[in-house]
Amino acid sequence: MSNFQESGINFCFQPNWTVLKYDEHLAHKKVEKLIKPTKAVDFLGIHNDRLYLIEVKNYRDHTDDERTKEVLKGKGDELMRRIAIKVRDTIATSTGSARFSTNDEEFFTQVNQLLLDSSKKLTIIACIELDVSNDKERKAKMGIWMQTLKQKLSWLHPAKISVNSVDNITDIMPDLNVSFI
Repeated sequence: MSNFQESGINFCFQPNWTVLKYDEHLAHKKVEKLIKPTKAVDFLGIHNDRLYLIEVKNYRDHTDDERTKEVLKGKGDELMRRIAIKVRDTIATSTGSARFSTNDEEFFTQVNQLLLDSSKKLTIIACIELDVSNDKERKAKMGIWMQTLKQKLSWLHPAKISVNSVDNITDIMPDLNVSFI
């Protein structure tokens, strides 16, 4: 079992997951040190021979901050652009990691095999938590953001792309327990 904390949320991945906190992993840090800015998703994981790239954004209690409003305005273009860049950079850096990672060579080799296997869908998940007045408003925002993210990642095939709140994340990610800290 792997437990990680990100943005005030606890993620407990069951034993059938192989998962890294990728934005803190040496493989990402090596590239980030040389080429700034290089971004990364929060988690890079494999479950049942499927590759997951997971980004977590928790704006709870910060939705009214000016910086947050700027990122979330409109159709969420800026937020989805940032997430798409993290996905792009994660794919690039994890590809190279299979060549130089001494700690997780087997993991990164499997990541590369899954990236290159066009019969396997990549799963891109943006887990976004924010203050909204009702569930209908939340679902509407998530739906709009998901379409925006799909457009920005349309080059990535085949892929399943999902934007969800913490409450719904376990519906699309098997063998995971999530709770607020």
